[in-house]
Amino acid sequence: NSFCTLLVVHTNKAMDIIHDVIADAIGADKTRLTHQVGIMYMILSLGGLFFYLFFAACSFTYFFVLRKETYFPKTIRPADLKRQVLHEIWIASSSVPFMALVMLPCPLFAYRGYSRMYSNVDDYGLPYMICSVFMFFAFTDMLIYWAHRGLHHPYFYKYVHKLHHVYKFTTPFSSHAFHPLDGFTQGVPYYIFAYLFPIHNVLFLCMFLAVNFWTISIHDQVDFGGCLLNSTGHHTIHHELFNFNYGQYFTFWDRVGGTYRPAEKTHELPRLPGLLGKIFDRGQCRW
Repeated sequence: NSFCTLLVVHTNKAMDIIHDVIADAIGADKTRLTHQVGIMYMILSLGGLFFYLFFAACSFTYFFVLRKETYFPKTIRPADLKRQVLHEIWIASSSVPFMALVMLPCPLFAYRGYSRMYSNVDDYGLPYMICSVFMFFAFTDMLIYWAHRGLHHPYFYKYVHKLHHVYKFTTPFSSHAFHPLDGFTQGVPYYIFAYLFPIHNVLFLCMFLAVNFWTISIHDQVDFGGCLLNSTGHHTIHHELFNFNYGQYFTFWDRVGGTYRPAEKTHELPRLPGLLGKIFDRGQCRW
């Protein structure tokens, strides 16, 4: 839901390697705090911008250009699309340096060994590693729901979150068009998890990729349905009506908090078997 989900990847081993490669290339001291801060900031700001532009552009190109006859949303006039996309890119790109700054302590201290990231599967065993996937999504979904709902308090909405709601109907480039403090508020739960619960560093990278794709996908207005999942249709309702469907992945907390509104799916997927077929069943989510 926020740009700072892009930044969590830093705490895994791959980003540690990137840090060390950059440090070697520019002759920096890998153990010196001030040098670590500079390199980390470069990775977060430039790397975050690259990931946002690349993945949002992939989604936009497929749904809004190559398959526009099938997927282009009826809620946006084609004549207005270019102006909206350029504005969203400007919001995100101008916020990235500040988002990287406010989030910097989290990956910095993780790099210095203060998180609970681990690299050996045997440390906690394969069953725990599998279980940690569900723990990650359940824990972060809970925190993001309440953080997101808090951002809709009139004071925080006016000064922080309103920037993300400039357009009622979104594009993939809307996904990370945030005020820096908005991005921090909705991004820090991923770091909280990594500091409270052990999680394998490669698995954390996979979680990062999943979060990034999900955040972009719920802004493309292409909904394949889902009652238990907080689908694109649910998030489109959130942008249109503001005070409903605050969840990130699931609709559970919206149901508990009385902010749930069902969504209609816009496009069909092939029929799926078993429980998945029920989750993504016919036409619209009625419960």
